[in-house]
This record gives sequence, structure tokens and C-alpha cells, in this order.
Amino acid sequence: MSSADDQTTTSPELRADIRRLGDLLGETLVRQEGPELLDLVEKVRRLTREDGEAAADLLRGTELETAAKLVRAFSTYFHLANVTEQVHRGRELRAKRAAEGGLLARTADRLKDADPDHIRETVRNLNVRPVFTAHPTEAARRSVLNKLRRIAALLETPVIEADRRRYDTRLAENIDLVWQTDELRVVRPEPADEARNAIYYLDELHAGAVGDVLEDLTAELERVGVTVPAETRPLTFGTWIGATATATPTSPPR
Repeated sequence: MSSADDQTTTSPELRADIRRLGDLLGETLVRQEGPELLDLVEKVRRLTREDGEAAADLLRGTELETAAKLVRAFSTYFHLANVTEQVHRGRELRAKRAAEGGLLARTADRLKDADPDHIRETVRNLNVRPVFTAHPTEAARRSVLNKLRRIAALLETPVIEADRRRYDTRLAENIDLVWQTDELRVVRPEPADEARNAIYYLDELHAGAVGDVLEDLTAELERVGVTVPAETRPLTFGTWIGATATATPTSPPR
């Protein structure tokens, strides 16, 4: 099961990884549901490209249980494709940073000749505030997110050809687990459910990205002669979850 020939996917390495995960997903469908589901998926995919009316007729005649599995198959494929694109985008950004320097470093270079007093006052009042919105229909369950994160970690790992079989086996195991995990909620999420989903991302941010960004910000400002005041909160997080706007302050490293 693979649509990696899409011309919008320009990187050969990215197309290869998406195709590999698509093929592994196809094997999962056969193991978990039987070859008939994979055949149906491939038929629907082909008809949607070649004959939309024939695809619509086929879907109208599909039993509800089979249609649900069909939707899950395509949903799982797009989850895997998105994870793969994120992994490759991260590699591209790291390579760009290695070649050109990070955004904070480049910004600090441009501030070298600026008025120091103005920079200090700006830094004192600096407050970047990303906001978590509440869109439960777009939020994957944490159990699914954790499994997709393991797949991303496997994609990130450099693999020599001798280890390829073992590497693909680990990917296949995790794709099986994704398929076995129901990503749909049977009841409408409550604000507490939405909050738990946001906490998943906050935990991940605080474990790595937030500290790295604040340390880099502090170091680059010190390079141009500016110290971040201890009482300054340059980064906070807001949320609309539960229809109440709140903010979580994040302090600079000390």
C-alpha cells in the first residue's frame, strides 16, 4: 500500500521511506485482516485516480464494517506518511543549521551593532506565546501518538544494510500495534481529555525543545553583551482548552 509516487514528494529518500512504510502497512493488513482488505484498498486507490465514478459506486456498495476498516487503512497510511515527512524535514533543518547556523545565532549576528540599551529593554519584555487550541476531532489519541513516535525514532536511526531486516521487523511490529490501537473515541472528549492530549505535547517540549531554545537564546544574547533578566519569561504557552485562556510560564535557564 503506497502512494509515494506523488510528485509533491520530491526527495527520493523520502519517497523511498514512505513506500517502505506503505509496503509494511500492506503486510500488516494481510496479517491482521486478510488479503481481501489489501486488495480492496489497492482497488480503491487505483479507481480514485482513474475513475472517480467507479470508485464512488464501489464505496456505496461496501458494507459498513468493511468501510470502517478501509477508512482506517488510509488513515493509518497518512499517519505513517506524515511521520516520515516530519523525520525528513527535521534532517533538512539540522543540515541547514549546521551549514548556516541557527536562527537565533543569525539574529544575534544582526544585533551586534544595535543599541545595547534598546536590546536589553526588548529582551526584558520579550514574550513569545504559542497557544494550544482545542480541536479534539484533529487530535490523535496518546496511545497512537506514542506508537508513531517509536516509528519516528526508528526512521531517525542510521541503519547499515546488514541490519535492514531487523530494522524493518521493528517497524512492522510497531505498525501492527498502530493498527491494533483504535484511534477513534467512542464518546465525545471532555475538556479533561483535551487537556491530557495537550500535556502530551507539553511533556515532550519541556523534555527537550524548550530547554534547548532557552539555553541557545541566553547564550546568543550573552554573545552580544545582553543578559536575560531572571524575572523575564521569554516563552510561555497558552491554551484555549476548556474555553478558558491560561498560560504556563517557562523560565530562562539559570
